[in-house]
Amino acid sequence: MRYLLTLLSITVILSCSHSRNEITKIEFARSGAWQDWGAAVSIDSTLTYQYYGGKQQDRHYYIGKVSSEFWDTLNRKLAKIDLNNARSEDKQSVVDVHYYELITYWHGNRKRFVRSSFIVTDSLSHFAAWINNSNKRVNLNIISKPINFETTFQNTPLLPNIKNIKFPPPIKL
Repeated sequence: MRYLLTLLSITVILSCSHSRNEITKIEFARSGAWQDWGAAVSIDSTLTYQYYGGKQQDRHYYIGKVSSEFWDTLNRKLAKIDLNNARSEDKQSVVDVHYYELITYWHGNRKRFVRSSFIVTDSLSHFAAWINNSNKRVNLNIISKPINFETTFQNTPLLPNIKNIKFPPPIKL
């Protein structure tokens, strides 16, 4: 009986330590605002951390490794968010703020979220603000080849072609 109780206790402890979060990868991007340039982050379950960012003339691709504690913290923060029922967009339109784009991946599925950094409305916004500063906690090395992110907010928007803009003639009064 004592052995059965010990075996049952060990089974319960091991089952509690197993994460129920099925996230295999996240990608995060921050848009640029008037004084800043965008950035992108990719973190996966192999603990690989990829980053793209920097100043306008000094943007580089970086790679590094996160600790298993960092990955566990990331998963705990995501587990507190009901990703299946979270709104995809926060429907806020504010000028001169960062917009956050988050894509979560799990077992062949993915879901994309967009939030404004100006209006922190939910736990997903708090997570985006936390992951936005994560590059400061990782030892990163510059790499020469580009990284293909599925996020798009890190890219500088293209300037419109003003040669094709036509204005209506003035109104005679």
